[in-house]
Amino acid sequence: MDPVGGALLTSAQLAPITAALTDNLAVLLPIGVGLMAIMIGVALIPRIVYKFF
Repeated sequence: MDPVGGALLTSAQLAPITAALTDNLAVLLPIGVGLMAIMIGVALIPRIVYKFF
């Protein structure tokens, strides 16, 4: 019995996804870093403001 429920992924099926990610890494990485910086900034700015007031 297959524990995945019959779904079987092969490396050939995943190849287009990995190719798209590696080809667009120069665009995706700065966007990801920017989004992470925004989320950290939103969490830290109120703490910093409340600390001084």
